Amino acid sequence: MAATEMPQAQRGLVVDGIVKAYAGTVVLRGISVAVAPGEVVGLVGHNGAGKSTLMKSISGAVRPDEGSVRVDGVEVPRGEPKAAIAAGVSTVYQELSLLPNLTVTQNVFLGREERRAGVLGRAAMRASARALIDEFHLDVDPDALVGSIPVATRQLLEVAIATHRDARYLLLDEPTTALEGRQVDRFLETVRGLADRGLGIVLVDHKLEELYAVCDRIVALVDGEVRIDGSVDTVHRADVVHAIAGDDVTHEPTDATASGGREDAEITVDVRGLATARLEDVTLQARAGRVLGIYGLVGAGRTELLHALAGMDRILGGEVVVHGRRHAPRSPRAAIRGGVVYVTEERKHDGIVPQLDSIVNLMLPVLHQTRRAGLLSRRRMRARAMELMDALRVRGDRDAPIERLSGGNQQKVVIARALALEPRVLLLDEPTKGVDLGVKAEIHRLVRSLAHERGITVILVSSEEDEVVDVADDVIVMSGRRTDGTLVPDADRTPQALRRIAWDAA
Repeated sequence: MAATEMPQAQRGLVVDGIVKAYAGTVVLRGISVAVAPGEVVGLVGHNGAGKSTLMKSISGAVRPDEGSVRVDGVEVPRGEPKAAIAAGVSTVYQELSLLPNLTVTQNVFLGREERRAGVLGRAAMRASARALIDEFHLDVDPDALVGSIPVATRQLLEVAIATHRDARYLLLDEPTTALEGRQVDRFLETVRGLADRGLGIVLVDHKLEELYAVCDRIVALVDGEVRIDGSVDTVHRADVVHAIAGDDVTHEPTDATASGGREDAEITVDVRGLATARLEDVTLQARAGRVLGIYGLVGAGRTELLHALAGMDRILGGEVVVHGRRHAPRSPRAAIRGGVVYVTEERKHDGIVPQLDSIVNLMLPVLHQTRRAGLLSRRRMRARAMELMDALRVRGDRDAPIERLSGGNQQKVVIARALALEPRVLLLDEPTKGVDLGVKAEIHRLVRSLAHERGITVILVSSEEDEVVDVADDVIVMSGRRTDGTLVPDADRTPQALRRIAWDAA
């Protein structure tokens, strides 16, 4: 008897009326959304909008209080990850889940090992892993330890393994965070190729350029509700930004001259032939009241440059002059004494103390300012911290452990802490990494204001071409852990041109 084909109306991943609350706080308010086979749906929203909770509700990692998830007409039990996987739903989270101490083959078959007569079929598993690698055009050995593989390849491998579980629907949570340039292009091509093969895909991302490049539909969540759900052909980017940020956010660079960041302003950071254990020959100049943007590919030496200026890497050669004085700090504290303050890109690892509240996190490096008669004044500390957090519009419970704040608000606290040190030179390493569109716009405005209105010299490292173009007054491109400091001409101040320059120099 011939198999009966499923009615078209029943096919798809259908989320209906999902509600989820934590300790009385409603995170998802009756979310309904559908994904058809072969469709890529982009999910976007501010930090705390409910994106991750929705993804976890679909994947079974979280049990929603109300609502249902149906896969091709069959309801999936709530809060059961194995049931979701069995139904054909696979998830790739932002934090990579592959085990670094196991081989590629072992990761592919983890928990699903092939056995014959009770014996592991290693040859068969390796052959299957090889076929999967070839299908996704990955340059990796099936016997290689995953920990030895570049991050970009690991990200693609995660997706490949997810499809190997007979997935019909794929949930991707911020998958391009660790990628850049052509790596992103390749990943998006892979996503589109999977959709063309019939997979339904949900792609969570805060980069609209990427979403509009690959998605068929855009869904915007705001405060746990669907605010926008429409085709990329009919939903304008400005509408998405307005829905999320709540105001008009443009992507036009500020007129630095009109704001006081003159092209002939004083040179405050003069680097000539700088060498460290991780840099070879770096020459550049940064000026008062201007934002110097540094772009480049992974491994170009951008973060290493900031580490040298911040006293985290020892300067072995060349010369650095900051505000007319030789600058060769042996520690971050010495750099801070010289007016140079660094904001890390790894907020979660070395930017915050998760268990402490926002006030203490912010004031840690300036506790001495709140002493009276040799004793710390909690009142003075709180007042100063609140003043800075109000200025940066930090939202959430400031007295709770900072780990409970959204990533965007954590980042604001980290930046506020840097400002508490009253920097003359501010080093920002990927300052909007992992934050939503609204917070990103706020940070961009803040950075320009610090330079143009307060006269601070800002050196900004970013992997996002749009960010460099929008925020920086001057731009240089690093390659091979060096630069001669040549500024990118105005005619090449476009995302496409920056990407081309970086790859041509690689």
